[in-house]
Amino acid sequence: MNGLQRIFTWLLGPGVERESREWKVECGHCGHATSVWEMGGIRYKATGAKSYGGRCPACGQSGKRRLRRSP
Repeated sequence: MNGLQRIFTWLLGPGVERESREWKVECGHCGHATSVWEMGGIRYKATGAKSYGGRCPACGQSGKRRLRRSP
């Protein structure tokens, strides 16, 4: 847990971590998924899906990465 995550968890409670772990960043090439929390990010009280470019740590390909909430 990095410093920013500690601050948000202290301010908003343990629900921040739980909800951030539900959001996954998925590679468009190989399907590798990582939670936002594990990447050092926070996604709390968010809605919708988002796409952005980036490099996959598993396959090394650059391309579209999808951010969506897992059920």
